[in-house]
Amino acid sequence: MKKIQVTYFFEDSGFCKDVFKSVDIPHYYYNRDTASGVWYTSTPDYYANDRRIQQDVIIEVVAGGRVIALDGNGDFEGKRPFVPFNEFEKSLANSFAGQQPKLRSYEEMKAKLLSLPGGEAYADPHRYWENWVFNLDFRHVTEQIVGAASWMGVEFHILAIQYTHIPTGFVFTNYRFRPASLPSGSDSRDLLLYDWQAEDLSAALPDQSGINKNKEE
Repeated sequence: MKKIQVTYFFEDSGFCKDVFKSVDIPHYYYNRDTASGVWYTSTPDYYANDRRIQQDVIIEVVAGGRVIALDGNGDFEGKRPFVPFNEFEKSLANSFAGQQPKLRSYEEMKAKLLSLPGGEAYADPHRYWENWVFNLDFRHVTEQIVGAASWMGVEFHILAIQYTHIPTGFVFTNYRFRPASLPSGSDSRDLLLYDWQAEDLSAALPDQSGINKNKEE
């Protein structure tokens, strides 16, 4: 079977494909359909699908000087398909959630915020504002590395980042990840996993006893 060595070029999520560049010069470009896994030759200008690659071609995906995937349109012994970044991201979230069964989803976190004092006005779906949920104190956050993962030879840190919701004062932890090479405080990607400690929020409510007493009188 023929072999082609390629390196990862970029993800074209808008057209559901990953673009690769040949190791050999002159460079040729190839696309892999994210959903079907089918490989195509690619046009060098707009990286559009050109022709479907023949089944007798093995595509070696190289990263960091080593082959990290053996892929192609045919079936062959030792085939190790390329894993798209979005699949890696989903797998990472599922794996981490499986290790931490008490973690909450984004919908649960949103419901918690809307249940707090001051959230009533935004609980109505016709009046709900995303800006209220994400009104966070980004100047005072703490982050901690709680795990690691790798994709395409790139190491990632799993982060536990603690935020405070400004309107309610509610403190929660959001789990995210980013390349290990980036410094603390750099942009990260959201795993949409959360947790928080149960708190007695009654102290945050205004004292209603005097008001109720006056009404009774």
